[in-house]
Amino acid sequence: MKTKIDYFDYDTLLQPTDWRFAAAVVGLCKYFDYFGIDYKVLCDVEEKPDNYIHGFDGIIYKSEDITEEKYLEFAENYFEKYMTHKNILNILKSQEFSEEQIKLVNDLVKSKTVLKGLFDKIKFDGTNKDIFISTIEENRAEIIKNIFKNGNNLYKNYCNERLIFTEDNSTCRLRGYNVDKDRKTSNLGFCFSKESFDSNDILEFDFIPFAFSNSDMRETYFVNNNFSVKSLTQTNYAFSNQLSNTENKDDKNKLMLVLQNSKDYISYDVEIISKSQDKAYYETFFVRLERLKKLRELSGKSLNFVKKINDDYWFNLEKEVYMRCLNNVLLDDVILMMLKFYFDDNAGKGYIKSRTDMLIDINVSWKGNEIMDEIKSAKSCGFLTSQKLIEMKSSNKINSYKQKIISALCAHDYDRAKEIILSLSAYVGMEFSFFYTFLENAEENKDLAFAFASALIEVSSKNN
Repeated sequence: MKTKIDYFDYDTLLQPTDWRFAAAVVGLCKYFDYFGIDYKVLCDVEEKPDNYIHGFDGIIYKSEDITEEKYLEFAENYFEKYMTHKNILNILKSQEFSEEQIKLVNDLVKSKTVLKGLFDKIKFDGTNKDIFISTIEENRAEIIKNIFKNGNNLYKNYCNERLIFTEDNSTCRLRGYNVDKDRKTSNLGFCFSKESFDSNDILEFDFIPFAFSNSDMRETYFVNNNFSVKSLTQTNYAFSNQLSNTENKDDKNKLMLVLQNSKDYISYDVEIISKSQDKAYYETFFVRLERLKKLRELSGKSLNFVKKINDDYWFNLEKEVYMRCLNNVLLDDVILMMLKFYFDDNAGKGYIKSRTDMLIDINVSWKGNEIMDEIKSAKSCGFLTSQKLIEMKSSNKINSYKQKIISALCAHDYDRAKEIILSLSAYVGMEFSFFYTFLENAEENKDLAFAFASALIEVSSKNN
């Protein structure tokens, strides 16, 4: 929350009462630190302002220190690699230019509308660099503002680009919070009353893009651990660095891997805000420490398995398990999918089986069921049954029974699953010791059926 105060030479207090204000605090701290502007952290001062909100830290500063000129200079420095004019100026530092460099400068000019407008009738030929340098310098603020506010991974991703550095807006400038004031807005308020609609917007929300992680990712993140200003800034700095150092993963998997290794700076329940370039709104999820510990326990597990389901969806086992772990969702459906993948013609059956067995063990541990001995028994029974069927010259029945059990489990028809397992027991003349536990409560102990079905494989004892 932003509060006007009369505190020595300072007139503004910003406290991280929700994630928007928390992100604004982080962005502002980076801005103040960049220019060496003096500000105070609320918890560090002995004498507090009269009207601060108890229970929240915050920053105390002078509103006059926030100017558009400084803001644009900060944006140019912070997002330097996306500032096309800076790339052009770096090329123009040379005394002589190759054909490739000349082409690159002209291509860079064409890539941005603001630059095309400035150099409408001028083309770089290697001899007129002074014109290009002087034009860029004279219009630097305009260029920065246009590139920054219209960048799909910059300001435009987070806020309505038409509201950059504006005040007294009727609705919040953030994506998903902003409403077109020229359209009918009566449906926003209680009982369709426009007057009952309440929104808040402050200039400091323009600093939110600087608080989110790694603008080179299509999905960026902000960790809202607003215990203190220090924890906010340090956590997001460490979080962003770890994301940068995590390679060859999609954004969600990067997030999961970083959370696994975040014990040095995340040791309590925390809220994480995400913003994807593909969505016109922010998303939030709450990471509980209990689930975070479970996620960290997965760090030694090999969950690498990716399969194309259709043109729009790839099944990523690691991602599916990590997201279910954080959301406190069991792996029943993932295990069933892996069991079905076993029958795909091009599937690596042995690899899929090993991943499935691992998922079953993880699932049982998450449920807290003390049936690991029965799980081992079910796996053993499945393997011995396969051997018996091979010895009986009935190896064709292994996949037949496996498919029947899996189909029954997918349909949640546990009575049918019991019948199939009993029928198989009678056929091979073996007693399945795990079956009694499954019989008592099939829904609760379905992992036993998962383990048994997974262990039914068409291999000889020599291969095991």
